[in-house]
Amino acid sequence: MKSDAIIGAVNGVTKKWAKQRKAEERKASSESNRAYLWRSYRETIKDVAFEVMENAYLKASGGGKLPAQARQIMYAARGAIQERTGKPLGDQYFCQTLLPDYMEYYSSRTASWDVVFDARGHFTEPHTKHSFGLGTIGVRRYLGDAGGPSFVPARIAVHDSKIETLGPDHRYGAILFIEKEGFMPLFEAVNLAKRYDIAIMSTKGMSNTASRRLIDDLCSAHDMPLLVLHDFDKAGFSILGTLKRSTRRYAFKHHIKVVDLGIRLADIEQYDLESEDAYIRGKVFAARRNLRMNGATEEEIEFLLKHRVELNAFASDDLIAWIEAKLGEHGVEKVIPDTESLEEVYLQAVEAESLRREFAKREEEKGEAVATPDIPADLHQQVSDLLTDNPELSWDLAIADIASEANDTEDAA
Repeated sequence: MKSDAIIGAVNGVTKKWAKQRKAEERKASSESNRAYLWRSYRETIKDVAFEVMENAYLKASGGGKLPAQARQIMYAARGAIQERTGKPLGDQYFCQTLLPDYMEYYSSRTASWDVVFDARGHFTEPHTKHSFGLGTIGVRRYLGDAGGPSFVPARIAVHDSKIETLGPDHRYGAILFIEKEGFMPLFEAVNLAKRYDIAIMSTKGMSNTASRRLIDDLCSAHDMPLLVLHDFDKAGFSILGTLKRSTRRYAFKHHIKVVDLGIRLADIEQYDLESEDAYIRGKVFAARRNLRMNGATEEEIEFLLKHRVELNAFASDDLIAWIEAKLGEHGVEKVIPDTESLEEVYLQAVEAESLRREFAKREEEKGEAVATPDIPADLHQQVSDLLTDNPELSWDLAIADIASEANDTEDAA
């Protein structure tokens, strides 16, 4: 009995202490959990970036009055983001993900923002040698300046005539897109762009929004196809997919014709291209769904889950032969303008040739008009035949050759 009394007394005292202790532990746990949750929230780079993004843009753009590069906005935001999260901020993550996501989510708020994204590739016209980087500014300037051809008449001081163009009109009839930057020297060596009157745009992997705006505007306005060359892998099909449909980064305004030139499985088998192991990140079923959505067949999907083939697997001669076969298959032809344009340039070419031959003796006759020559009735056919025999020529240079031959005939007579 005495022992029971002692035990009861001890329990009576300790019970209160245990209750108090558990209450304190619960309180400490709650405070700790609350602190942890608050700490985790503060460490989210995206949340902090979204909070400071507008001020960062205003700082980088001089209060919204000037264009600002994406990296400038990143530098304006980076200090606050890193200080509040304790984590380093990667420039690619900010420029390619955080900033575009913010501009999409707050589209009305950022509609007037003038953000310049870096060029991730190049666009090159045939014949004119005009090339520009596929960044915001390059695309904006090109679309703003492109227009109809300008016919520059011959003058004694110049003793030549020419047609000046910027844009597709009278110059190129298709755009060839390739997901790699390193093939331009090969294309230039074989005059690929000139022989087929195509513009060539190359990118470093996935196309950026500036590239998609360019093809959206050009292909729709001039009824041109976009011909796509890509690696045979998951990334290659994703690149193809982003050129065919709207994404969170860019919503197409027009329907354009996108032609998949490959590589496809049949091309690999035909040219016996070497494959390499592929490593699919994430879940296989998701990869299958993505490949299927972007146009891969079931047979190709099975191959792509384990293997991949790059455009670099082609030998240079095989690559050119393969591309030329694809261009022929899809009806890519030389550009020949309307009859009125042909006739106007013919007259100028004849005049230019005459001035070249008579430059010395006619230097004092600059103001005199040159007699208008007769235009061949079959001018269009002559241009077509000459381009067939010499596909590296542009149509206006073909007319110059025809005019030169006409002057030779006249001199001989």
